[in-house]
Amino acid sequence: MEIPVETTVNSVVVYPDRARVTCTGRAELAEGSHLIIVGELPLAMEPESVRAAGSGTARVRLRSVDVQRRHYAAAPDANVTALEERINQLQMELAALTDRQAIRQASVEHLDGLREATREYARGLARGRSTIEDQASLMRFFEEEYARLHGDLRELGEAQRTLGDELAKLQAELNQIRSARPRQRYEARMEIEALSVGEFEVEVNYVVGRAGWRPLYDMRLRDAGAAGAVVAVSSLAEITQDTGQDWTGVQLAVSTARPALNQRVPELKPWYVDVLQPTPRMHRAQPMAKSARMDALEMAADEEAMPMMAVMSPPPAVAAEVEVATVRESGTAVTFRVAGDVNIPGDGTPKKTTLGQYDLVPKLDFLSVPRHTDAVYRRAKLTNATGAPLLAGPISVYVEDEFIGQNRLEYTPNGGEMELVLGVEERITVKRELVRREVDKRLLRDQRQILYGYEIKLENLLASKVTVTVEDQYPVSRHDQIKVRLDRAVPTPGEQSELHILKWQLDLGPGEKKTIQYDYQVEHPRGLPVTGLLD
Repeated sequence: MEIPVETTVNSVVVYPDRARVTCTGRAELAEGSHLIIVGELPLAMEPESVRAAGSGTARVRLRSVDVQRRHYAAAPDANVTALEERINQLQMELAALTDRQAIRQASVEHLDGLREATREYARGLARGRSTIEDQASLMRFFEEEYARLHGDLRELGEAQRTLGDELAKLQAELNQIRSARPRQRYEARMEIEALSVGEFEVEVNYVVGRAGWRPLYDMRLRDAGAAGAVVAVSSLAEITQDTGQDWTGVQLAVSTARPALNQRVPELKPWYVDVLQPTPRMHRAQPMAKSARMDALEMAADEEAMPMMAVMSPPPAVAAEVEVATVRESGTAVTFRVAGDVNIPGDGTPKKTTLGQYDLVPKLDFLSVPRHTDAVYRRAKLTNATGAPLLAGPISVYVEDEFIGQNRLEYTPNGGEMELVLGVEERITVKRELVRREVDKRLLRDQRQILYGYEIKLENLLASKVTVTVEDQYPVSRHDQIKVRLDRAVPTPGEQSELHILKWQLDLGPGEKKTIQYDYQVEHPRGLPVTGLLD
């Protein structure tokens, strides 16, 4: 006995490039063998991934599960009915216009007949039976009627063309709908044996492609000028699925696992080295340009509630509570289970949901790289104290309610360190300039020695004390005949790398100015061409 069962999606786990869907339905079973048919499964489903189970008051033995592609006769479309009604209406309007056009044309022919009769009026005028005024009045009548009738015919013709164009368009649309291929879907066919009478809840699991998610972040610096500054982190998941099946009111989880990766270990094959054989030169066709897929990056806007006016002082505003996901780590994968029921449309429209909200305590300072720019950047050093790893993804950065820009977060494990650039601080200025360039002529003629001296001037125009990290550098020799050495650096850099990168950490009080000075020498044979000395 065939028993069709209508199922609904109740839980989904979304991976970066696909999703695992669970749907359930109910059936009343009598004793005996049955074929349970679960239809309307999306074409994006991977047939080999289908698994079936169930439970209920009936004792059931599951024998087999088969998946088939079926063509479904489409139900009468409301659009078809509307198109047919509109086409009938247009056809009636066109028929009415045609009738009116025939009447006007008959009137024109009638006037032509009357015009022939005017010859009698002319002979009457000659014989004195009619006057010139009578003849003039008759001519005006003919002119006015001709003008009116031909004007009506032009308007009727224009209306006919307009209705004809609309009719042709609607007819083509209707023909396209009627000629469309039958709708295709998968269906799962479960052979079972009911050992007792009762209710049976069918559960079908399958994997679908054309679905995925990516992490997004909003990071907002609050109370920037205070000792209790925090970085509020909102972790989001942007989910898309284009399976044609809406996920309505589902229990949703997102996972970093990648089940699509081939589980077979790659096999090494022989790697040969041979003599290059010349090949004949041939004209090559220009390669086709690859189309780039643009990711719609939506920005989530913050909405603030406006307080109501009242005679008495209004109660303090209470921020809306946000449900956050629970986190579970299993091996290398992390799964976030979203709180509440979620709706994800099946047409590819992105859907954002909150995974978590955290307040992280930053270590704030400022960073300057004056060799490249005179901008001084506000920087926050953060420790991931969320209790879960922060996955790689784009960040929307805010300072208070001002949008600063976008950045990207690299994967940061729980307890790991990260840096966040929070825009440019215009009230801290920096200027780097070359103040000395001297060539030492006291050496032998076959050697050339050049001294370079730089100054970096900083000024704090803020009303509070700041710490600024300054990074600069002097050249590194890649030739044993080119000698480069640092002669002087005031103050002494706190760090100096093998690549000659210098770092200073300076504390500047309100309105305070400080200067960094350093000199380096480059020595090389006079006849040796040297590149890279220009700053």
